[in-house]
Amino acid sequence: MFHYNETSPSQGQQQGLCPPLGAGMTLPTLSCGCQPVQRTGGSRAVQCLVGTLFALSFASASLAATRAPAPNALGARQLIDIARKDNKDLQAACYAIDTARAKLLQAGLRPNPRLDVSARSDFLFRNEGEYATTVGISQQFPISGRLLREKEVARVDIALAEAEVQEAERHLANGIATAVGRLIVIARQIQSRDALIAIEEKLAKTTRNRFKAAEVSELDVNTVQLDLQRILQERNLLQSQQQALRVSLNTLLGRPPSSALDIDASVAQADALPDLEQMQRKAIESRPDLHSALLASDRAEADMLLAKASRWEDWTVGLELSQDKQVIAGAASQGVNRAIGVTVSIPLPLHNKGQGLIAEAQASGEQARARIAALRQNILGEVASAYGEAIRLQASLSQYGQRQLPLSERSVRLAQQGYNQGLIPVFDVVQAQRQQAELNATYLSTLDQYLQTLARLHLAVGDDIPTATSNQGFSTCVR
Repeated sequence: MFHYNETSPSQGQQQGLCPPLGAGMTLPTLSCGCQPVQRTGGSRAVQCLVGTLFALSFASASLAATRAPAPNALGARQLIDIARKDNKDLQAACYAIDTARAKLLQAGLRPNPRLDVSARSDFLFRNEGEYATTVGISQQFPISGRLLREKEVARVDIALAEAEVQEAERHLANGIATAVGRLIVIARQIQSRDALIAIEEKLAKTTRNRFKAAEVSELDVNTVQLDLQRILQERNLLQSQQQALRVSLNTLLGRPPSSALDIDASVAQADALPDLEQMQRKAIESRPDLHSALLASDRAEADMLLAKASRWEDWTVGLELSQDKQVIAGAASQGVNRAIGVTVSIPLPLHNKGQGLIAEAQASGEQARARIAALRQNILGEVASAYGEAIRLQASLSQYGQRQLPLSERSVRLAQQGYNQGLIPVFDVVQAQRQQAELNATYLSTLDQYLQTLARLHLAVGDDIPTATSNQGFSTCVR
């Protein structure tokens, strides 16, 4: 159902011709209350059809008159908030943070003390009562700050996990914004096809009536019918694409594929974009993938310090208490001997000095720094590319509204006036209407490219989507 704003009376209305669609008039129940016009070889029905062609073509091409969003319609901002809570992939990614926090809890814990017990006896042999018993306890002590280095590595891992979740949220937001933009454009394309179908159906009916009256040939009837079938096929294809996008969007939202989805189809006015250098600076500051690369460099540095600290293994200090009794042949009975002792075990780094771990950490650091430099360059290029394309598409959309649409409207109006004056046949009017429909399709395609480019620009910058109510990123896992 289409609703359009009321238009001012046209020149054709002042001459008693068919009026354009006014406010509140809907499709497909179109009516024409025009007065008969004297014209050789024409009919009132055809003249009413021409007026309807003009009104519908202008209404379908003009996107300034948009429907008010439904009360329960969801915008991209609301859909992203839903996805943050219910998206299954994001929920799985959030557990990486819990895993990293658990590793921090484990890191830095001292090894457990060891209890050593040993006993010896000769009861299976001469059984003279000779025995020895030892009970000891030992503890390992790190002496090079290894536990502190392990905690530093674990803390970096937590930051890396959070950055990975932010990166997943960034791509999730972009996927939703892209899908919403495509659905908005496809909905308008379907509206345009519905308007054209209503036009072609009336034209087909009128052409058949004129064919019966021997005013047109069968070729004209077939031409109109084939054009109607073409538009129907285009609408079916668009509806199929719309359904596929709805299923994909429901999957991103964590909903069943067949769930009902009411989307706010309004498009905000294309405001001027910020300065390119400003957006590039913001991208360098806020991109989660660049933040992850910087953290990877920090992780390599922490691994390096941990490898150096691990060159000296833990010292082991033990305390033992022993008791034994010896039997000497031919001597008097010996008493029980008791002793207490202390042991210290110091590993010497003679062969294994952690050379491989240190070299690995150095290589990882160099790799991280190279990746940071490459990522900075790629980010600047992505922002510049999307920014330039967005500027060009904005200019194209502005040119459409300021020049092409008024020119197309004037062409249809001239064709209508020429037909009413008996100067051109009805199919010239249809051709003008089709040109306007093609112009409308080109505009919708440009609008689609602009929305996708705008989403890509915000993805490259790393901030929130254009319709967001704040500039805060996503950093909290909601489960």
